[in-house]
Amino acid sequence: MSSNVQFRIIFIGTPEYAVPYFQGIIESSAQCIAVITQPDQPVGRLKKIEPTPVKQAALELNIPVYQPLDIRTHEWSEKIRELAPDLMVVVAFGQIIPKSILDIPRYCCINVHPSLLPRHRGPAPLQETLLSGDTETGVTIMQMDEKMDHGPILTQVHIPLAPDETLASLRKKTTASGVPLLLKTIQDIQKGTAHPIPQDDSRVTYTRILTRESGKIDWNKSAGEINRQVCALNPWPGTWTEWNGARLKIFSTQPTKLSVPHNEKDIFEYHGVLIAQCNPGFLQLDSVQLEGKKVLSGADFVRGYKNKL
Repeated sequence: MSSNVQFRIIFIGTPEYAVPYFQGIIESSAQCIAVITQPDQPVGRLKKIEPTPVKQAALELNIPVYQPLDIRTHEWSEKIRELAPDLMVVVAFGQIIPKSILDIPRYCCINVHPSLLPRHRGPAPLQETLLSGDTETGVTIMQMDEKMDHGPILTQVHIPLAPDETLASLRKKTTASGVPLLLKTIQDIQKGTAHPIPQDDSRVTYTRILTRESGKIDWNKSAGEINRQVCALNPWPGTWTEWNGARLKIFSTQPTKLSVPHNEKDIFEYHGVLIAQCNPGFLQLDSVQLEGKKVLSGADFVRGYKNKL
């Protein structure tokens, strides 16, 4: 295919994180012929059924949207084959795509993965990067095969992590670097200059599946480990502990350099500051929310509950 002919692309993705990649393709010289995303889901306390963020973005541009309950069926293979894509781009879709569909595009199916593959394969690479205390991460564009995050690498960019990196800031960093990397990769594929490189299986690590229990704090861990947990798991599944028979959500913390004496309680007040005792070290709790109450700063929590601390 000549580089001056529009690439016919199917974009496959679901959450807010995938939207900038979709918008980047729209603003490029490629032609997005369709979007595939997860079915509409109940959202919030009221469980109101809402379209996925990628679907919302596609509808605003009048791009056809398909929402398979299970993309692995023969019916969906045939629908995608009829669309005759040159390329399929996957960003955080949420379903396993079978080989029968991966083989349909004229060129290939590529995936955007926010880690330096083969490190942190799996569903939660951003969170695992922070939990692991990595000093750098990146974005990898890989050619998909039937195994999870296994295919050969097309392009990769390295991203340094700040000491106070959070999930929100890391998402912004990987998106800022990942979108132009994706567009360059698409151009390379179109020009025939992309060169897939097999992953080094000896360096593979896998991410865990996150649940609400993943956010429960174990105060027997070090202050650094718990601080990374707080940074990695907010807003979901969130970090929390039991305090006086109720759940206390913890939104932001920082290791403290205060000379704090040993205390028998996990959480206590020290000179007007809300402190958590770890093993070893101490954390200053900067933003918390007691079950059924509003979010408070650590200092306001101390003032409101000093008789219980």
